[in-house]
Amino acid sequence: MATVKIKRYKTMLNHRIEEILKANGRPLFPTENLNGLLPDMYDLASFESERLYEYALKDRERRSVMELICALKRIDEGVYGICEDCGKPISEKRLLVAPAAKQCIECKAESEKRERVEKIRRTHSQYGIQLGEPPGGN
Repeated sequence: MATVKIKRYKTMLNHRIEEILKANGRPLFPTENLNGLLPDMYDLASFESERLYEYALKDRERRSVMELICALKRIDEGVYGICEDCGKPISEKRLLVAPAAKQCIECKAESEKRERVEKIRRTHSQYGIQLGEPPGGN
């Protein structure tokens, strides 16, 4: 990949990391002034639900930052923009939309297809259903 493009991607990756970290400045536990009153159980349930949502959001943000940092590392290693599965270049359109992408669109689609099939298999086996078996178990 050309040096100019590498610099552009590096800048874009760093910018996205900064955006996430700036947005991440929200406190995890809101500091609400309850004027010395203890909240009732509905307020506590609402607070707990909001807190769990915040945890999920923070975890998602953390994973995104880690993926972007790994992409920066791939730039330094000279393998950024190359599919980890097939070794072909990842399209620029894909890198602009998903700058931390490790797979080309074809390999990513195949990977997602395998994941869906595996999820279906796990779900079916959880209920004792064998795939490929006709309904009714003749």
